[in-house]
Amino acid sequence: MRLFKKHVTPITLVNNDEVYFIIQGGSGEGRISEPFSFDRLLQDESVPDAVPEAFRRRGNRVMVVPDYWLGNSSFAFQSRKRSLAEAFLERKLQAEFPEVHGITDFFAYFLYTSEEGEPSVSAYFVREPTFFHLYRRLAEWGLQPHRITAPAFLWESQLKERIPDFRAGGKAFVHLVSNECFLYFFFNGHFLFSRQISLPEVEADASEQLDTLTYETNQSLHLFSQKAKAEIDKIYMVSFGHVDARDLAERIGRDVEAVSGLEEELVQGTTTIGHPGLLRGLYLPNLGESGKWRTIGHRREEKEQQWRPVQKVGIAVGLILLLLLAGESVLLWNWARPVRAQAAPGSTAEARQAEADLRQYNEALDLFLKETRRPSASKTIINLARALPENVWIREMTVETEPSPGVALKGAVRAAKPAQFRRALSELLDNLDDSFQGARSLGMQDIDFNADNCTTEEAYHSCIIALKFGLP
Repeated sequence: MRLFKKHVTPITLVNNDEVYFIIQGGSGEGRISEPFSFDRLLQDESVPDAVPEAFRRRGNRVMVVPDYWLGNSSFAFQSRKRSLAEAFLERKLQAEFPEVHGITDFFAYFLYTSEEGEPSVSAYFVREPTFFHLYRRLAEWGLQPHRITAPAFLWESQLKERIPDFRAGGKAFVHLVSNECFLYFFFNGHFLFSRQISLPEVEADASEQLDTLTYETNQSLHLFSQKAKAEIDKIYMVSFGHVDARDLAERIGRDVEAVSGLEEELVQGTTTIGHPGLLRGLYLPNLGESGKWRTIGHRREEKEQQWRPVQKVGIAVGLILLLLLAGESVLLWNWARPVRAQAAPGSTAEARQAEADLRQYNEALDLFLKETRRPSASKTIINLARALPENVWIREMTVETEPSPGVALKGAVRAAKPAQFRRALSELLDNLDDSFQGARSLGMQDIDFNADNCTTEEAYHSCIIALKFGLP
């Protein structure tokens, strides 16, 4: 079956508790694997052998998940520094979704100015717990996705290119395929929420489908006004069913515009009508070209990717310096040979001075190399700030960079119950181990704590803790 024309990106599709692995062959013929249930993926060790070999060989994998697996939140945030925004969002997401472990590993964000002119930050993130189990399982087999996206993000990209004023105000997009309808809602060019509706089977006419679609659309418009504190400016529609834009417009009493040219484009080979779930009737751009639509990646992998060019430049500069130092060493060696020959009993004062100068130079070079290996205090402070749970504060902190690099800190833990206190300490130790990889693993025995130093205020206990650990 032909899925794409020239795209070669492996796609992992999650749909209705099943996973599909999709890949395009060199001749342009697409292949879809058999569906794998979540239970089979999590329990059956033979799954990798059933995945198409072409999928296993390729990198730059993309996972398409249901829209409801993702969430978005906006916060007032005055600073425009991305490093501060990331630390701020990590703390906010942990506080808002404490039950979703790993939520701070999969989020993306953008800075913007709100309608009231207030600097803000908007984050979109993975909030479905099933995803994290699935990702870890795929990672064990080397099949983990590098980027995660959803149909709403793909449509957002396409509609921005086709609708001139899409980035202003509220917009709704109705995508009807046979007996299923997808409603997408956007505000100021950004995805807000979506709904998937199952429509009745068409018998004599489509009136029952139209009634259901009208009711669900009106309910969704009301929900949009509550979320965005604004009204929908325009509704757009693409239909591959029995209800078109004119029918819906008459029922809801609003203008509904068919997206010009999109229906023709979708039936000329760039669509996947009749294929699994979320990909039905979906316009698929080249998913291998990042930056054209919203995606979410593992934060650590994204940072490694960002630092890769810097690492390459660093390696090149290091090799050049190595060659220069090697050449200098050869010259100094040749220059020092006659000095050493003369540095015998009865040698001249000039020869002894030259040898002393050479020794002083070597000592200075050793000192310089030692300084370059010292840990960065600023990076240590940033990593420590990111490692703090929501209810842990630092009161004193000392960062030693020599002779034995390490950190000594005193802080306070605020908790209502002993279980919350232990959970906060455990989370702090886990975050420190993640942030300072290469250092000795920390345990509860490394924390100094005296229950007599605890105070109580408004049903919360505030206890002082002290902790010292070495830097890698």
